[in-house]
Formats: sequence, structure tokens, C-alpha cells
Amino acid sequence: MPIRHPFAAAGRATGLATILAATLAVTGCATASTSSPTASGASGASGASGASGASGASGASGSSGASGSSGAAGTGGATRSPTTLRIATSFAITDLDPLNNGFWGSEFGFGDLLMKPLGGGQLAPWLLESLSQASPTTWDLTLRPNIKFQNGDPLTGPALAQTMSYMLANNTSLEPELPGATATSTGPLSVTLTTAQPTSSVPSLLANEAMFDIFDTPVYLNLKATPAALVGARIYTGPYTVTSLTPEQMVMIPTAGYYGPTPKLSKLTILFVADAQARIDAVEDGEADLALYPPTAAAGQLNGRTDAYFVPQQSDYSYEGFRLLLNLHETPFNDLVVRQALLHAINYAQIAQQVLGGYYVTATGLYPGFLPYALHDQTTDTAMARQLLDSDGWTVGSHGVRSKDGQQLSFTMLTYPQQPDVAPIALAVQSELQPLGFDVQIRQVDDIDTVVKVPSGWNAAVEGDSSLDWTGTDPVEPLVENFTTHGDDNYGGISNPTIDQIAAQLEASTDPALRSTLLQQAQQIIVEQQAYSVYLCIKRDPVVASPALRDYVVPPAALLWTNAYA
Repeated sequence: MPIRHPFAAAGRATGLATILAATLAVTGCATASTSSPTASGASGASGASGASGASGASGASGSSGASGSSGAAGTGGATRSPTTLRIATSFAITDLDPLNNGFWGSEFGFGDLLMKPLGGGQLAPWLLESLSQASPTTWDLTLRPNIKFQNGDPLTGPALAQTMSYMLANNTSLEPELPGATATSTGPLSVTLTTAQPTSSVPSLLANEAMFDIFDTPVYLNLKATPAALVGARIYTGPYTVTSLTPEQMVMIPTAGYYGPTPKLSKLTILFVADAQARIDAVEDGEADLALYPPTAAAGQLNGRTDAYFVPQQSDYSYEGFRLLLNLHETPFNDLVVRQALLHAINYAQIAQQVLGGYYVTATGLYPGFLPYALHDQTTDTAMARQLLDSDGWTVGSHGVRSKDGQQLSFTMLTYPQQPDVAPIALAVQSELQPLGFDVQIRQVDDIDTVVKVPSGWNAAVEGDSSLDWTGTDPVEPLVENFTTHGDDNYGGISNPTIDQIAAQLEASTDPALRSTLLQQAQQIIVEQQAYSVYLCIKRDPVVASPALRDYVVPPAALLWTNAYA
């Protein structure tokens, strides 16, 4: 059904100034004086708006014990490192099966990956000592020495090859990325990964939590039929070992004989609290030290408090956000000039800095501005937008809506409730386009992915997206999926042979200079020439932190929440 909002009348916004004032009042951003403006709302799966009144005690188990972080000054000044840590998250971990939940290991410290995302588009070896490309289809992996699984079994070249082979054969997320690839042990600490075709994204795949989780495969295979037994099996390599896992929480202690630096915490507890407000309440009540995935509205809620703080990710590392997906199968976005006018009519700085209170980064193009190959070619120019529409024959009618050949310049923009920040974003776009002669309706759907997979019946959709992969280092995989003719996520119907050719070259090349040139060519087509898609804003992932952790640094990439305590 159409979205209901106090700033909409008959499906049309009453003006951006009204939206700004009311949105900032709702979020508390108008008078915010807390620490730096922060990130967007909840992660795609959390869905909580942060407006519910659920008690903070629900879901946050009191059995985890007092945090060592308590006792630090709550009104500023120096904070001290905790000796224990309690993190409240919206996602429950039901078991430790690598295929189902192994990806949580790198986020919460019970598992390490072969490569580590560092932020700013950079990777570094993690379990690996080195990674090199011997040929376009051959990669040599060398492990660090003296790595053991938490159960004491050594991680060797043969053990790594067995695990990688198992994941290549059984991980449905990995299979389409490396079809036909093989992993072979070539020495006590070495493995050769051979791909069926040149694949430049191998380093990023080795750093992606959804691809190659590393575990003690023989032990896992013996116990996989009884997932509860995997807790005691200690099959991972991370700095913290899981000692108990219940529907309410997961408790970890330092891994004995860990190959890396000595873990800094004596106890790490992950609390499973589905409701966003309950997670925030848990921090306020001293039952948790960090609450993950808070909505932007929580920034205003916490303004002036000294028992919990809204903490942002540094803007220099932000790379996920929202884009306006355009359906080229349907009017009016089968008209190139309309797409180009739309791109220039949107005020991206206003959305990020005013509508969302500075808790987002202004989108300036297809890629985040900190990347060396990013072009800043997504600009606001309403005069150009008007000129484009005028020259294309779109004339303004008596009600301010343009039309051409009897067809009004009208479209419906889809939103979804799981991300609370989508609503003000859509209202801002609607208001910004209205003076240009666009008639924009807003309709909320519960399952936006299902709707946009159908080629007809929709015009545009605001959706959470990123032009980089999960690690924040690979631009090629999203380019292929979103903008090539047969891309899995190309729901708008883009078909451009030049983009297809560029993507194929990028997949085969690891030369930085060539990749930069090709990526800039792709941006010129996608943004400047064809306006296939419009990135609206880039979020800064936030947490709510206790007074002792108000200086917590939100991970720059891949949500490695406990990396600072490893």
C-alpha cells in the first residue's frame, strides 16, 4: 500500500523544508550535539525501526556477568580498554556449522579468514603469510607457520586444501564465483588455487566471510549431523573460542595457544536481541556494552544522554548505502533524457547532510569518493535538468506536471519497511523532483526484492546497495552483477555491450593501471552517458556504545566488530 507519512498529501510531498524540519525533529538531528554524526539505520535484515518500546531487559541475558568496561567516566575524558565485552546484535547464531553460520566467525572473533579487509579498499594477509598470482588462472597461497585450530589440530597446507575444496564443492555462495576452481596442497604450508578462467577478485574472495571460512574439516565432517556438538569441537582458528551457545547468547573465552597476539578480553559475550530499541536499552541499562544496527533515529533519542552514545563509522571508509534502481523496461525511464534529467535534479548533499542529519556521506558518483578510480560525475544541476526535459519535448502543464505526446512524467517509487531511513530518503527525492515537473508517487512493499525481479509493473525502487563487494575492496563483482546484460542483480534491464566487454576485461586483469582506466570508462557510461542507476547516499555504519566505549572505532570494512580486541 502507499506509504503513509505526515508530510505527504495525496501521494505528493508538501515541500522539502517541511520534510527536513519534521525529519530532523523525529531523529533529533536539528539540535544534535552528540559525538560525530553517524551512520545509517539498521542493517538490511534487522528491520527494526527503533521506535518500539520493548524493555531493554528482554533478550539481554543477565548471566553474562558484569562488564570490565564499567567504571570509566561517562561524561567524556579518557576511556579504558574493557576486560570483558558484551555485544547485542539482532541476528541469532543458531549453530557453528561453517556452511550456515561460519561467516560470523570473523565478525565476532571465533574465526579468522585467509585475507583481512582493512578499509579504504585495502587487504592484508591474515591466516596467510603471502598470496601471489603465478599465472592468470593460478594463485599461490602460503600459510603463516604454527597455526592451530582451537582443538589443537595444526592448520597445514593439506588441511587448508581440504577445507577450500570442501567449500568450493558445497558453498552455494562461492560456487558461482569460482566455477571449476580447484585447491591443491603444494607443500607443508602451501596451496595452489587454480581457476577455470582469469579471476581478478580472488584476493577479495579470500577475505569475504561468505566464501572461504577456515575450519577443521575432518572433525566437522564427523559431527555435521549433530550441530550442537560443534561447540565443543572447537573447529575454528580465531582468537576467541566459543564455550556455550544458547538461543539467548554466545559466550567465548581467549583461545589457548592462539598464533597471533594474545587476545585482550577475558570473556566475550554476544547477546541475541532482535528488537533495535531493546538493544539500545540494554546499553543504557548497563546490560550490554555495544548495540549493533541502531536506526538513525536513535541519534536523536540519545542526544544529551551520558549512559549511551551513538558512535559512527569514519566517513572516509563508508561504502554501503542506497541507490535509486531504475526500470528501463517501463516508462518513463526507457527515455535516456529523462534518466539524465533525474540524475541532475536530485540534491545528494541535501539528502545526506540535511534530511539524514549528516549521518550519511554525500554520494558523488558510482563509487565512494575515497577510491582512487572514483569519478565525481554525479552532480546536482537543476538548470541542466530543466533544459534536458525541455529539449526532449516534456512540457509543463497547468498542474506543474510535465507531459510528452499525451504521457505524463510520472512514476512510482518503491520503498520497504525493513530500513527505516528509506522513507525520508524517498520523500526527499519526491520533493526535489516535483519542481522539475515530475509526478512521483511512493509505494511501500514488504518484499522489494521479489517485486523488482519481475521486469514489469514497477518504475523505480530505493534499495540498499553497494558498488563494492562485502570486503569493500572489489568493484568488479558488483559491476558484473548490477550492470552487465546477464548480471544476477540487473533488475532494471540494462543491456550495453560496451559495459559487458569492460567487465570481462576487469575480471581477467589484476593490473592496477588498466583496472583504473576500465573502471573509469564504465563509470562514464553508467553515470554520465546513460544514467542507468543513481546512488542516493552512503551510510556510515553506527553502534550504540556504553560510556566506557564511546571512543569505539566502528570497523572500516566487513563488520569485524571485535578486531580491536584480538
